[in-house]
Amino acid sequence: MSKDDSGAIYVLTALLPRLERAMPGLLDELVSGIRADKEAIKTSGRMTPQLEETFESAVKILGRASA
Repeated sequence: MSKDDSGAIYVLTALLPRLERAMPGLLDELVSGIRADKEAIKTSGRMTPQLEETFESAVKILGRASA
């Protein structure tokens, strides 16, 4: 995660719990979708280290929001 991402992470960490309260199950659905996309890209042989890092970062952000 770069310094440039810190503002976006802060906003998402504040926003996502509010969305989850309004739409229960949203965060779990997002994580499932991210994992499915990651697996599809891996299966297709198009996974790169940068994409892998992006998927892991997204799951971490969602994990923070649900904590």
